[in-house]
Amino acid sequence: MTSTSIRAEAAFMPEGTSWARTAFPAVAGLPAELRAEVVTAIEEQPRETRAVVRRLLGATVAALVSADQRAWTSAREAEETARAGSALAAAGVRPDPLLVLVGRLTAWAVERAAGTRPVSSGRLKDVVRIGHAVTRGLAGGFHRHARSPAAAPLDGEQLAAALLSGQRVPGAAASYQVLAVRCGHGVLDRLPTLGGVALARGSAGFLLVPEAGPGRGPELAAGLRAALPAAWVAPYWARTAEVPAAAATAGDVVALAAGSGAPAGVHRLEDFAVEYAALRHPAIEAELRRLIEPVLAGPGLAGTLRAFVRADGNRTRAAAELIVHRSTLDYRLKRIGQLTGYDPVKPAGLQVLAIAMTTAHARAVRAQFAAVTGPR
Repeated sequence: MTSTSIRAEAAFMPEGTSWARTAFPAVAGLPAELRAEVVTAIEEQPRETRAVVRRLLGATVAALVSADQRAWTSAREAEETARAGSALAAAGVRPDPLLVLVGRLTAWAVERAAGTRPVSSGRLKDVVRIGHAVTRGLAGGFHRHARSPAAAPLDGEQLAAALLSGQRVPGAAASYQVLAVRCGHGVLDRLPTLGGVALARGSAGFLLVPEAGPGRGPELAAGLRAALPAAWVAPYWARTAEVPAAAATAGDVVALAAGSGAPAGVHRLEDFAVEYAALRHPAIEAELRRLIEPVLAGPGLAGTLRAFVRADGNRTRAAAELIVHRSTLDYRLKRIGQLTGYDPVKPAGLQVLAIAMTTAHARAVRAQFAAVTGPR
């Protein structure tokens, strides 16, 4: 079996659908070129429309091969085809490539039927009717949805809010560059859109820019930083259906950057991989918070630990930054070790304490990003 046919078989394995004609054998009978086009058409769909397109193309090929136009033009099949068109419209995917593919499949089926002996004019007409029924239903479902009141254009903030909440938005791009932004000067009066849409509340916000691929993140982040020099920014690329998860990830990166005391600038997930894993694991995050709470409550201890982390464990540099005597610094570090059970003078202990400190401070920033996407 060729790699194309293996991919085709995987693409058309039954997925709990009631459409009996969605079986793989009919698609496997296509010429290699057409079979590859069918598989490509499925693979290029966003996740939310992939299953419905797979079922539609599988059923279309099976119907064209059997030339059973009576079953296809039944009310149920017409409704299923129109529903596929509506799903494309809801996901912001144009039906034109699929309509062209259905036309090519129909032409192949006509040639196939014409090559049988004896040639049946009735069978040829049935094949043509099936092709027309599919294209008519698909296009009709798409345009009905596109014209519906629910599909009315949204303004920038409404579109951003809809995408961030995971709603299907007609006309949305296939993917977005999602940038989380936190302004160090307090309120974000206006978040630059850079050709996209934005939603902000308080000192945190999200910018969503339509993106054909993940390559423009650094460029957009740099543009945002130029407009907001005192901002922490984190870019993250995602397909439209994954925008909420991407926003949560980018927001956590900004929260960790701010929580670690890193300067305003562009930050990435790989800069805080360990801290991110801890922040995303509720039990670990809670244990780290319990560990660091006595330090945060102790006078001067939190500032001492933060300075010691910035100095990479160098006591002379940390004491100079804090403008205290080395003996004072040593006392505070010893007290931190007594309160937490982790000796900050030892590299392993300092690493745990630094992660605990960062995740604890990140919680407040995290809440700011949660408020952006929460009820207004």
